[in-house]
Amino acid sequence: MHPLLELFIDFAEKEGIATDSFIVGGAVRDILLGKELNDIDIAVKGDAINIAKRFAQEIDGSFVLLDKEFGIARIVKNSQFIDISILRGDSIHSDLSERDITINAMAIPLASFQPSAFSLQHLIDPHNGKDNLFNRIIRMVSEENLIKDPLRILRIYRFAAALNFSIEEDTLSATERLAPLITSVAVERIAEELRYIVRLDDSYKTMKALIDNRILANIFPEVRINSLKLYKTTEEILSNPSDSLQLSAFSLRPLIKYFETEYRYICLKLSTLFPNPDSAKQSAIRLKMSRKEVKFIHEMALKRAKILDSYKEMQGMADETKIIGLLKEFRGDVYPLIILAIAQEPSITAFCKEVVRFYDNVFKPRAAMLPIITGDDLINIFNLKPSPIFKELLAEIEDMILYGRISSKEEALKMVEEMLKDKS
Repeated sequence: MHPLLELFIDFAEKEGIATDSFIVGGAVRDILLGKELNDIDIAVKGDAINIAKRFAQEIDGSFVLLDKEFGIARIVKNSQFIDISILRGDSIHSDLSERDITINAMAIPLASFQPSAFSLQHLIDPHNGKDNLFNRIIRMVSEENLIKDPLRILRIYRFAAALNFSIEEDTLSATERLAPLITSVAVERIAEELRYIVRLDDSYKTMKALIDNRILANIFPEVRINSLKLYKTTEEILSNPSDSLQLSAFSLRPLIKYFETEYRYICLKLSTLFPNPDSAKQSAIRLKMSRKEVKFIHEMALKRAKILDSYKEMQGMADETKIIGLLKEFRGDVYPLIILAIAQEPSITAFCKEVVRFYDNVFKPRAAMLPIITGDDLINIFNLKPSPIFKELLAEIEDMILYGRISSKEEALKMVEEMLKDKS
């Protein structure tokens, strides 16, 4: 059993609240499917925030208030967590009737739950969620619930994508009909649902459905169906970089490590949806995405054609000097940019492979030497006073390192000495 769930069952029995507490949400799905429990949601009758605080104190865990208005709190201990929320309405049946989809509208009474002896007779399932779960169907509890919280329109597609379920026909029709209501939802909530969808390895078909059903148009009016071609190809490369990029295992490692920073993976895909850098940036700002997300989306949309343009300018031949010029601008972002370049034009793969090889084996070791000298060196060794010339000298030395003309501090100091003579 999940350690925190076991602790909460003991706590609830001691507090006399077990009969009014229920396991709800994704945990019920996992129990029915025989999966390991990770995310636990407990609905309790009464003051959920106070109960959560007392439970956190009892187990020496951390209390995190998730939503004061709706009475939701999280208790964290040993890198695990359990969410406790107030029971909606006056009974568990009222609570379940207000949920989004049937597979999320099931509950198990806490007092009767024993994993090793769980019986379906204890399942509370007023909306036939179990059958929908086993038949792999996403079905709304009611259209009224979508109207009450239009974010549930996106959640329907998110759950269909994450579970690889199909959306029932009436539910699909309702999402399309009610799509304009999505504009009334807080943009931060919309952005989080989109992150859930886009982080999936196979999100293309879901994004296409969101465009086809005019849902995405209410979030990103700039996006058109033809935007998805680049999205699809980019996702295919990200899902199988070894075959798509034809890189060695050694060369793949830094690229894979780069995308371990998850926002890059998500934002690279999102950047492909927009026709130009300005629309990409403004859309990310409109969704109140973080500064680093906005910057990354904008830069990818801004620079995604540069490698392809350089390839054409070099007539397919890798010119080291021009490649260094690109890498000075791109640095580590060369990884997503070669993916975008290949997604736009597969015939450029060999050229991109050479760019990455040069970056990993030559440019990156040179860049790691920087700064090889500093402003303090200019002051202490050459008796210079801080002035605009500092920036000029240091920039020239940096270029010499990156272009492989010098490779040590001694050589750098000698070059500074010569440059100062030339300027005197």
